[in-house]
Amino acid sequence: MTPFISTLLLKLCRFNLHTFPLIALFIASTIITGCLPSAHTATSDPLPEKVKQQTDTTETITLDGVLYEIPAPWAGHKLEAPTLTYDSFRKIPDAHTKEGSKIYVLAKAHDSLIKMLLQAEKDGVHLQAESGYRSENYQRKIFRRMLAKGRTFDDIVRYVAPPGYSQHMFGTAVDFYPSNWRFAKTPQYEWLEENAHLFHFEQTYPEFNKLQMPWEAWHWNYIGK
Repeated sequence: MTPFISTLLLKLCRFNLHTFPLIALFIASTIITGCLPSAHTATSDPLPEKVKQQTDTTETITLDGVLYEIPAPWAGHKLEAPTLTYDSFRKIPDAHTKEGSKIYVLAKAHDSLIKMLLQAEKDGVHLQAESGYRSENYQRKIFRRMLAKGRTFDDIVRYVAPPGYSQHMFGTAVDFYPSNWRFAKTPQYEWLEENAHLFHFEQTYPEFNKLQMPWEAWHWNYIGK
């Protein structure tokens, strides 16, 4: 017992029985209040701030009114679509596209692409472009079509870049047929691995790439001279 409390109790003895309970109650409340943590200590939990930071950095996309969260590895790699006009593009000859499809790439990539396709032909390898320029809106159509078929968003992004994350909207990327895992086992892929760099094309997402993106053996991008 502290000297202060001892002195205070001695003084209490001088009061009558009616006054003592009131004073005792005051002392008890004072002691209890002193033992309680301060208001600052009780509200210093940093968790709400941490949750807020996570929410602020979450990347999302809205399709037909439904909000989807962009998962890894795409999150953090959103691309800014350039401003392009119709005159910016050149058509790939039908003889070098899948089933004669109308496929376009930027003019700056077109000449090198044609030279590469012709050289492959001379070497006995027939390359067919299956996809070229795709706008962000067109990428949205792809997702809507797949979602309408019952596939989930998370399943789709395992194989297709979300709208706003696809290199195709730059007009410099080409997908060769067949644009799936089978392409890695074709003579076309083997030829591209050995020769594409001579025409300033590179495989954007090779196997075991640093970005940990899905391996896209069929996806090649013009990187410029």
